[in-house]
Amino acid sequence: MSLSFLYYVLMLFTLSTGNNSGQLRKNPMSHLGAVQIYYFYDSRLPSAIGEAMDGLTQDLLNKQYAELVQNGDIIYHQIDLASPVGQQVAHKCNITMTGLVVGRHTRVVNLTQNGYSYARSEPLAFQKNLAFHINRLLPASKRPD
Repeated sequence: MSLSFLYYVLMLFTLSTGNNSGQLRKNPMSHLGAVQIYYFYDSRLPSAIGEAMDGLTQDLLNKQYAELVQNGDIIYHQIDLASPVGQQVAHKCNITMTGLVVGRHTRVVNLTQNGYSYARSEPLAFQKNLAFHINRLLPASKRPD
């Protein structure tokens, strides 16, 4: 098992127990089984490709997974690499630039390379690949048709 993988798992656990909405959750561990999508960006260095990845990811979640997002089965995190917390998370998972990571439990898929390859030139290919990985991580009973 690689050290990077362990950092990803630690990141997933750390962010899963955090409070993203500003409201206190009754059971902060209740969503650990959710598919977690992490978009890393650097507010100091805007990236057109990064903005495309973010926009395409949000578009896919709104169109195809809106109910699962609303139920907490899919959680989307935007992490600014310029913030102290963002730097800590990036350091833990060895992220140095804009990127996209999808995970659930101990399964983690880094889609950064795919994002840079397809986000601007072939947006449908990017979304199909992202949907494929989300569906693989979702329990069979929750996968959209």
